Amino acid sequence: MRTTQDDTRENMQIKLFNLDALSGRSNKYIPDATLEVKNKIHKIELKTCDVNRKQVSTARNVTLNKIEEWKKVLWIFSSYKKNEAGPILVEHYLGNSKMLNEWFEKQAEKIKNGTKTYAGLDLWTKASSILEEHFDNSELERLNNSYYRKGSGLNDPKISWSYIENNCIKLNLDDLENDLRKQISLLSD
Repeated sequence: MRTTQDDTRENMQIKLFNLDALSGRSNKYIPDATLEVKNKIHKIELKTCDVNRKQVSTARNVTLNKIEEWKKVLWIFSSYKKNEAGPILVEHYLGNSKMLNEWFEKQAEKIKNGTKTYAGLDLWTKASSILEEHFDNSELERLNNSYYRKGSGLNDPKISWSYIENNCIKLNLDDLENDLRKQISLLSD
């Protein structure tokens, strides 16, 4: 099991669905787990949601590159209730890039267009074209890396639980492990 930060609920998901845990957090994107279905390894992102908050926290510094990485994995969303003994997982949904595309596109637009306070990538592209006259290629490359990798990222955009309920596949509580595999198999066909 993973021990980085407080991964209690993700570890519960890994055990509940009998997934293979990956190494956890890193400077580059690594999904949380994998699952083999019909001789194919599926990468999986695990997310949980407090039933009272009704929104899923995603990640810090969400960039266009991270969104593209997220589109390549399957997502398991689990809601939980707080309990004195620890969290209790309540219901579970499976999502993929097609189901989450509307949310992905909304975040990408925010990154490109910016906000009232912060510039987006579109404005940076306009500004960087002016800077070409004043900086050499290596300096421009460093500036672009700063802006594309850090400066334009969103801080933990949330996915509403209602979006998940309306767009993803609810998994059968009576046979979660097998239903997950069945649904992944159907998505892969």
